[in-house]
Amino acid sequence: MKAFSASEAIWPALERTYAYLFRPFKAEAFLKLATAATLSEGFLVSFRFTIPNTSPFDIDTAALKTFLLAPEFLPVTILGAMAIFLAAVYCYSRVLRLRFAFFHTLIHQTREFRAAVRLYTVESDRFFTACMLIWLSFLVLVSLAIALFAVAAYAVLASPTPEGKLDLGNFLILFFPCIGIVFILILALYAAQVVLSDFILPHMAIESASFPRAWAAVRARMAANRETFFSYFILRLFVPLAAGIALAAAAWLLGFIVFGVLELSAAGFNAMLDGTTDARATVLIAVHLLFVVLGMGAGALIAVSFAGPIGVFTRSYALYFYGGHYPALGNLLSPPTPQPAPLLKKAVTIRN
Repeated sequence: MKAFSASEAIWPALERTYAYLFRPFKAEAFLKLATAATLSEGFLVSFRFTIPNTSPFDIDTAALKTFLLAPEFLPVTILGAMAIFLAAVYCYSRVLRLRFAFFHTLIHQTREFRAAVRLYTVESDRFFTACMLIWLSFLVLVSLAIALFAVAAYAVLASPTPEGKLDLGNFLILFFPCIGIVFILILALYAAQVVLSDFILPHMAIESASFPRAWAAVRARMAANRETFFSYFILRLFVPLAAGIALAAAAWLLGFIVFGVLELSAAGFNAMLDGTTDARATVLIAVHLLFVVLGMGAGALIAVSFAGPIGVFTRSYALYFYGGHYPALGNLLSPPTPQPAPLLKKAVTIRN
């Protein structure tokens, strides 16, 4: 397969995105693939899922906070927070397994996710373990950075000017290094995510390689093509971001229309049934629940319809760029054309 530059890989990625989602186009298949891409890539461009004045229950946030932090209920709150954290970790492991399946279906142009998920059980578990160790390391670094910021803030507040005001010089001396640390951490997080998902995952999926072996192969390729990979990191951030902004505007416009209709309908039911008792009040609660479901459904439909194509493009872009540097991946994306067998030349005897 040809080694694409960071910019050259954009067009074949667009072509594969179109073929994967729209050739042939079936609404059910499109929604399934777009949902898988949205969950796998974690890319959203629409965040509206609720309709105003349709919540069937009034929640007092302040009272709920007081109740959860009450001394007699605090152990239950801590256990609940731990359960939520463990559930989030489990969901993350399922997302990574789905990412392997998405990688497989995108390469082989298939839509059978269930079979693809079962192919990479061991590899996805290895990848999950490595990712958790890396993100926990970043959590430690972020915690240290927060502690450093707290010390810096205390140093600034504890050394005011003789007039008792904030010392601007001390503030600036500590402010810019803190901003630099935040910027470096954000860049490191972004680079780690790209390296893990775009470069290391293909080695683990295709070769069933261990994480250290995959990282060694990626590091060697990056060291040999520094400028090309640097360009890829830049475009990998800004191209999906630009597409996301454009599609977010379209999603907002569509959501404005859809949720506007739903909001007007909900307001009509509220005006018709509000202030009543007994059976009508029960009907109003049921209507509110219905609109909650409709809002969540409409929001999810808009979200995956617009974010899914970006997710497919982003993964296709990574495949075409790295496929030019990783022959095993490139041969799957563009199988080499079989060469014809060489013709045997007949020996010719020249008689004098």
